[in-house]
Amino acid sequence: MTAHAGPVRPARTGHADRAVRARKADRAARHAFRSRRVRMATFAAVLLTAAAVLTAIEVITGLLDRPWHLIPYERVSDVAWNDAKALGITAALAALGLIFLLAGLLPGRTRMVPLQGDDPAVMMGVNRRGLKRAAAAAAEDAPGVSRVRKVKLRRRRVKVHAETPVHRPAGLGQGVAASVQERLDRLRPFPPRSVKVRLRAEKD
Repeated sequence: MTAHAGPVRPARTGHADRAVRARKADRAARHAFRSRRVRMATFAAVLLTAAAVLTAIEVITGLLDRPWHLIPYERVSDVAWNDAKALGITAALAALGLIFLLAGLLPGRTRMVPLQGDDPAVMMGVNRRGLKRAAAAAAEDAPGVSRVRKVKLRRRRVKVHAETPVHRPAGLGQGVAASVQERLDRLRPFPPRSVKVRLRAEKD
């Protein structure tokens, strides 16, 4: 069986300043915990540094009339640019550049989940494993759950797969979903996440 629970919306307080500060705090936390794409940036920096070093060596040794010929530019100058091999290399380089561009523009998957706050100067977060453990612990505390098999964390949803000794667990899923949702509402992850529970009976 499958059950759902949605995030609890905060009550209207009538204080516009507090709502604005909360939105600013959410944006600040999301920006602070955004993935920096360290591996991709390091790889791109190494490639650019290597290309710059090779170019500098060729230029300096050429000025000294002792070219090292690390780059076979004589062969490159004789290449027909409409040749299939040349077009394939340029297409590969263009694709590599596009990958680096997209990696810099698109947000990566961060290991930290920002938590909602009321002060933009105070940013809090929890790692994805910690949030999964919190959801699993809340599900295990719910009546009728014998074991949590797996917790999947999505951007807008938490999926909990659990087992129960009850052979006909009708209605138990809603209780498990409510227990997990209550734990999430206390942690206040950003963006808020709904809960989906898949409960199955234990095998004899």
